[in-house]
Amino acid sequence: MLNLTLQNVGKKSIQGLAVMFLFWATISCKGKESAIPMPQFTGILQNMKAEHPRLMLSDERTEDLKALRKTDPILNRYINDVVTTANGIVLKAPLQRVLIGPRLWAVSRELYNRTTHLALAYRLTGEKKYLNSAVDNMKTVCGFSDWNPSHFLDVAEMTAGVALGYDWLYNDLSQADRETIRSGLKSKGMDEYKKVYSTAWWAKSENNWNQVCNGALIMGTLALAETDPEYAQEFVPKALLNLPNSNKFYAPDGAWYEGPGYWAYATEYLSFAMSALQSATGNMGNLEKVAGLSQSGLVPMICAGPTNYILNFSDSSEDTKATTSVAMFFLANTYNNPVISNYLHNLIKTTNALAKPFHVVWYKAPTSDPISPPLDYFLRGDVNELVFMRSSWTDPNALWMGIKSGINSSSHSHLDLGNFELDAGGVRWARDLGSDDYNLPDYWAGGVGGKRWRYYRLNSFSHNVPLLGNKNQYEVAKSKFIQTNLNIATPTATVDLTEAYRDFSSKSTRKVSMVDNRKAFLMEDDFAITKPTEVAWGMTTENQIEIIKGGKAILRDQTITTQTLEVEIVAPIGAEFTVESAVQKAPEKLNTGNSRLMLRLPNQSGQVKVVVKFTPKMR
Repeated sequence: MLNLTLQNVGKKSIQGLAVMFLFWATISCKGKESAIPMPQFTGILQNMKAEHPRLMLSDERTEDLKALRKTDPILNRYINDVVTTANGIVLKAPLQRVLIGPRLWAVSRELYNRTTHLALAYRLTGEKKYLNSAVDNMKTVCGFSDWNPSHFLDVAEMTAGVALGYDWLYNDLSQADRETIRSGLKSKGMDEYKKVYSTAWWAKSENNWNQVCNGALIMGTLALAETDPEYAQEFVPKALLNLPNSNKFYAPDGAWYEGPGYWAYATEYLSFAMSALQSATGNMGNLEKVAGLSQSGLVPMICAGPTNYILNFSDSSEDTKATTSVAMFFLANTYNNPVISNYLHNLIKTTNALAKPFHVVWYKAPTSDPISPPLDYFLRGDVNELVFMRSSWTDPNALWMGIKSGINSSSHSHLDLGNFELDAGGVRWARDLGSDDYNLPDYWAGGVGGKRWRYYRLNSFSHNVPLLGNKNQYEVAKSKFIQTNLNIATPTATVDLTEAYRDFSSKSTRKVSMVDNRKAFLMEDDFAITKPTEVAWGMTTENQIEIIKGGKAILRDQTITTQTLEVEIVAPIGAEFTVESAVQKAPEKLNTGNSRLMLRLPNQSGQVKVVVKFTPKMR
């Protein structure tokens, strides 16, 4: 370029060329620590990517997204959503180390939210305000005294947020900021893992803590691979050995036993781990071979009724609607299943949900593939089994029911074996109240006689289940579906509830059938009562209830006034409904506006059968 040779320049000219060379080298390597060679890794880490970013959002992916948004209006909208959110984050006050109960978790989640939005916005727009805000937020939490290791989810999620921000912005961080953030990630993240990992219960646990803590650990170690290789070399193999302890519960059909709410939490962090490994090392450590995971992206779709409310169980939040979890895009890409991504695109559109950073990073463009799954599903699992029946996938007024079996002593469980929820005419008629405040005293004290069960939302009295002897279901009971006959004109499913009512009945079952050309449901509860006791049937609703003499009730929604639900006692003849309140006192959640439609049969013995029919009607 300079058209000069060493033969025709003097000593001073050579020195000048050297200065120019150093100048151009400095410009071209701005922000890069080219002096830090990548150590020699072994095993799964042997092909570690040398440069940053190495966690999911490569420079190549960033450029692809910039180009694609020009011709893809859906992606462009998602990117605009992220940038709009980032604009709001820039104006927010600095984070503070404030615990809620024993948890810093809300602050950790907010840090993750801030850094991912800001870092992605900067990578896609180049606007320095996003870079500066992301750096300020990371430096703030790195200045905390600690990330609350007594509740290790807080450390995990803070680690994930700082690791992503550090990696995605690495090449634009000043040397001083890079060292500050790296030091905080090490001392408050990686070193806390190092202190406890060998004995921590969560490291090998069988619930969502495993995916979250190990997933974040993988992200943190990979972000620091060139400067602190010992973390990755030690902990990535250990995490890969421990993740199967929880991942096994996706088998065989992809459902997550802690409920649809925790499906998103667990599966997102598993997706982070898999994606980070793929981008940093070229492989996923065989995590993609987890049994049931290839079908798991369909589960949020299956578990949501036409109202978009989910089948709520296992401490899912009240009124939880269908998730727009970013994990669905990851799973759709990993297993090349456009039904998952097409459903997610449609859900984001119809609910006007804001896209999040990983909707962009893992973006999969919609296709013309139709969303036409079977009307009925049986999702099997070692803990919870779920059955769903519906009249249509396209009619927003469709009739739908979800019903569960399970193990009352499993993680986050309620005493709710046989619980069901019901949609029709765009209304959720039979509902579950969801979780209560995790900070209530003894909220986690389960087991036989556990104080957890004194809380209304967690015990049997709030759920849509039978009640025998006016007592809870047996606290460690197990149940399974013993018969399913689905995707026929009159689909049926029967769940064995014998263990749940073992103190009063030698055999207990609940059978659900979709009848009248999929226009109504029939529920049959059968008991072999071993000693005189009250048999009760209950259903929670937030709709108005009108009792009609002769064993009927009409439910009316205050908003959708054109639709009603008729509930009829088919057996025993002569039984009548009553209405009871579901309202509780503080500090429990109040349940204002909720009622219980009840059927009580006192002093029963021998074979007892309760049959109830649900028929939606248009006024």
